[in-house]
Amino acid sequence: MNKKLVIRGMYWYGTFLDGLMRILMVISIYTKTVIIPYSSSSMEYQFAMGWAAALMFGWTGLLFWGSLKPIERKGVLVLTAFPVVSGLIITELLVDFNGLANIWLFQLLAIMPPLLISYYLSLNIEQ
Repeated sequence: MNKKLVIRGMYWYGTFLDGLMRILMVISIYTKTVIIPYSSSSMEYQFAMGWAAALMFGWTGLLFWGSLKPIERKGVLVLTAFPVVSGLIITELLVDFNGLANIWLFQLLAIMPPLLISYYLSLNIEQ
C-alpha cells in the first residue's frame, strides 16, 4: 500500500467535498438543497451563508495546496479535523439534531476517520 497516495487521496476527497459544499451553500441562499435543508430570503441567513461559502472555498484551496506536498503539510489534516469538522458537527448537533443528521453522521463516520488515519499514516513517512 502506498501510504503517500492514500494521504494525497484524503486531501483530494476533502477538496471535492468542500468544493461541493461551497456550491450548495451558495444555492441554499436561494432555495433548499438535499444536503442543506434550509433557505431564507433574510439578509441574516444570506450573509451567514455567503461568509460560510467564502470560508469553505478557502478551505477547499487549502486542502488542494496540502495535496501538493501531503507529508510536509500533514498539519492541514489535523486542522481540518479539529476544529473545522468537529466544530461543524457540534454546530449541526446543537442547531438541528434530527434535521441535519445526514450531514453530521456523514462527517462523523466518513470524514473524521479518514482524516485522522491519513494524519497517523503521515507520521511514519520520511519527508
